[in-house]
Amino acid sequence: MVIDPKRHITQICTLIYQRRLSDSAGGNVSVRQNGKIYVTPRFMGSKRRWHINPEDVVVLEEANAFEQASQHPMVSREVKVHLAVYANFPKAGAVIHAHPENLMVFASAEQPLPPTSDQTAKFGTVPVVPYAKAHTQALADVVVDSLKPMESGLESHGIACLLPRHGVVVVGRDLDDAYDTLERLDGSARIFLMKKLLELSVGSFDKQTSID
Repeated sequence: MVIDPKRHITQICTLIYQRRLSDSAGGNVSVRQNGKIYVTPRFMGSKRRWHINPEDVVVLEEANAFEQASQHPMVSREVKVHLAVYANFPKAGAVIHAHPENLMVFASAEQPLPPTSDQTAKFGTVPVVPYAKAHTQALADVVVDSLKPMESGLESHGIACLLPRHGVVVVGRDLDDAYDTLERLDGSARIFLMKKLLELSVGSFDKQTSID
């Protein structure tokens, strides 16, 4: 079944915001399909709370997407990252940049995220890219460089990297694949954090018990 990319993007955007996988500070989504690149509009988070309509999605011709994006007043400001991914990863069909509440802890601390369960083992450790300013070609370049060693993973699952004090970039074969990766990784981040909290709690309990 052929899914309309514009409508699919709006559905995924709603889900991302509802499940706290991003916030009103920003984020963006794109899909590559049939020679076109579909990208969410500028200020989707701060002005629309991720609630957009299909007609709001910006459509670029892949053949000259960089030129079109540079002249479009409403395309996402992070479009350089999306276009760089598509230019360097032939199997990439979707990109999500988001600020998930649990993954943001790791991004803020500039700490890689190791796998925490069988469900996330396939992703390996999610790396942190070198710092680069948002909305720049420099950021697009470090994202591509960081994801390149994981490129073969796109055969079977999504790949991702953390942006220092900024968020996460997830790449998938299609939009469902990218969303699945985003949700699993944020869940993995929560598991890691809760595990550390449990270890601290148990240690404190054991210490108190020995004193008593």
